Amino acid sequence: MGLLARSMSSVLFLSICAVAQLPSSRCDQSGKSLEDCPYVTRADSNSADTLGAELTGILTADAPASGGPGAEGSNAFVSASRSAKPERFHWGRALFESFMFLSIEQAYVVHDDYHWVIVENGAPLNHYWRDYKQSLSSWIHSGWNDGDPLMYGYLGHPIQGAMTEYIQIQNDPRGRDLELSSTREYWHSRFRAFLWNAVYSTQWNIGPISELTFEKYGTKARPGWNQDGSWPCTRRSCLTGAGQIDLVMTPIGGSAWVLGEDFLDKTIARRVEGATQNHFLIDFTRCALNPIRGGANILHGKAPWYRASRDAKRLYFSRHAQSAPVEVSEPGERR
Repeated sequence: MGLLARSMSSVLFLSICAVAQLPSSRCDQSGKSLEDCPYVTRADSNSADTLGAELTGILTADAPASGGPGAEGSNAFVSASRSAKPERFHWGRALFESFMFLSIEQAYVVHDDYHWVIVENGAPLNHYWRDYKQSLSSWIHSGWNDGDPLMYGYLGHPIQGAMTEYIQIQNDPRGRDLELSSTREYWHSRFRAFLWNAVYSTQWNIGPISELTFEKYGTKARPGWNQDGSWPCTRRSCLTGAGQIDLVMTPIGGSAWVLGEDFLDKTIARRVEGATQNHFLIDFTRCALNPIRGGANILHGKAPWYRASRDAKRLYFSRHAQSAPVEVSEPGERR
């Protein structure tokens, strides 16, 4: 039994040694000596460095420096590197989020003015093209005021514009990580968001699926009313609900709102993050100072307090931290 045990252990030991060797059949066929064969493990003092260089080359897909030990042999294990494609603007996601926001707004319109939505034969969008042309004509001749309360035109529509701008920003790889600064990249990013806001607000006010088409402003079924709110209009200047104020205030006021939230986020929220590690206080401060960005985050599938400039790597800065912050990517976050 002792002899059998020793034989078994010898077989196992030799098997392990055999598995640990690299194949040398290619050298056997070429007839090269062991020292000249690049396909076997070398027994010199640089073997550890050679193995490390080969592993590094495999992981990074870059060959080790020429002339180093094992450089010739390591080329057999290195594949050509692939150039990473730059991330482009997420058109599909941005359009989807804008449509979701439009649907929420139109749902409010239908609920608030349901009588006018179905004023003709009890069906929405009845006589669509006829009413749309009448509404556009009324809008062209309506002037600045649309008859809504001042809070709607000078507060509500800038908020709408800020929401649409944040939708563009969070889908733009060139702008989503930027914070308020005097750099060209930041201002170019916010200008692209302004253009997105202008297109959306134009569609909302006078587009084919706008409040004109749903609420039938300026049509024969819903003619203008007097300045005091009485109807029908018996005076010279009538209100039609389709003034030009919204088309101007939405993009301009929305951009000003975005710049304001960016300013508060950098000057106040950043200071709170640097003074405490209390995540509840940090998240509450972010939501309180950037409420419109929080709404856009929800449409984007993120928490209201999410910040791409910091939370993409989940870094919380603290003056009381004893060690460097650890970078931990979120599940599913692109690196």
